[in-house]
Amino acid sequence: MKLKVNKLFWFLRKDGDVLDSSRDKHLIIHQTLALGSMEDVQALFQKYGKEVICQEFKMPVNGLYAPAVFHFFEHILGVEIKNSEQYIKNIYGKISPRHS
Repeated sequence: MKLKVNKLFWFLRKDGDVLDSSRDKHLIIHQTLALGSMEDVQALFQKYGKEVICQEFKMPVNGLYAPAVFHFFEHILGVEIKNSEQYIKNIYGKISPRHS
């Protein structure tokens, strides 16, 4: 199965770049979990199954996930990621300590 450019893979060139569902499963799974709709996620589970998705989810992708999305899939997949800060994007920027 080859995936063409769509909303989840906007970074591909439109003139022929495709993702291979086997070779590029790490990218496909993380992009879909982090940025996809529920329909996208359902299709992902039908394509790969929970076991494969769990295996790929345990391999970090730096700063791709919003905090709530990451923790949602951590719960849904039944895994606890020790280094979750690698996965979560910093949506608030650097926080400075408050001065009294």
